Amino acid sequence: MTSTTGGTSGFRQGKPVMVGYDGSDESKRALLWASRYAGVAQLPLVVVHAFIWPYFTDRLGPVAGIEDSGLRGEAHRIVAEGRELARRSEPDLEVQDRMVTGAPPAVLTTLSEEASLLVTGTRGLGGFSGLLVGSVSLHLVSTASCPVTVVRDARPTHDTVLVAVDGSPESDRAVLVAAELARTLHKSLRFLHVGGPHRRGEAEASSRAQEQDPVLEQASALLGEHAGLTTKRDLLLAASVPGSIVEEARKAACVVLGAKGRNTLGVRLGSTVHAVLHHASGNVVVVR
Repeated sequence: MTSTTGGTSGFRQGKPVMVGYDGSDESKRALLWASRYAGVAQLPLVVVHAFIWPYFTDRLGPVAGIEDSGLRGEAHRIVAEGRELARRSEPDLEVQDRMVTGAPPAVLTTLSEEASLLVTGTRGLGGFSGLLVGSVSLHLVSTASCPVTVVRDARPTHDTVLVAVDGSPESDRAVLVAAELARTLHKSLRFLHVGGPHRRGEAEASSRAQEQDPVLEQASALLGEHAGLTTKRDLLLAASVPGSIVEEARKAACVVLGAKGRNTLGVRLGSTVHAVLHHASGNVVVVR
């Protein structure tokens, strides 16, 4: 995948897209999104299934007289299903599959070292309304070695990639990833900086404030003069940073954020990212 940001890309060039697949509806949506992205990015897709049963039992083989039965046979069926679903979605896509013994968080975190992008689905948490991301996805966005896309919508229709910026190093990396996503998916790119209520005095000159906001200027400068993208910059003044990002993300194909922002030294996942992951209605990309 080539970049027009002065040779700097948010992704590892040439590395495959990896997607975790377990046969659930959530993982099917993730696989369909990953297939489409890998296809347009001209990258291989690797369908990964974590096979955890050997940790609990050695009775993995087929039941006597029933071919392809048993836990190992079911795991192979899931892997084959994911591979075929990807190929039906994108017939020209190079698809590989890997079944690795281990728990999903550990397996996918380790394999993320070989990926340009790791894609995962969401998992509901019982009846607790609004909390839409499971523990595996939360673990991955905190530990993966590459950007992670948490997919809720297999085929988003909005024409904008939204990147939330705050001037932190993680935010800068998120800008590069968002630009690469926007180019690949043929979307426009929107920078969003949410300022706190202490800046409400700027509201009367909001247009001028947006032009002069140092965080937005820093983000725009990362793309250089020949970004090849249609871009927009917005400064919002609001009491809730994550609430504003969640609301603005409703109008985007995905929202991209750094895993942590300013004033979060020593943590792997900032509170804003945590809130957006739980409450955003669409796809979320987290960059470490």
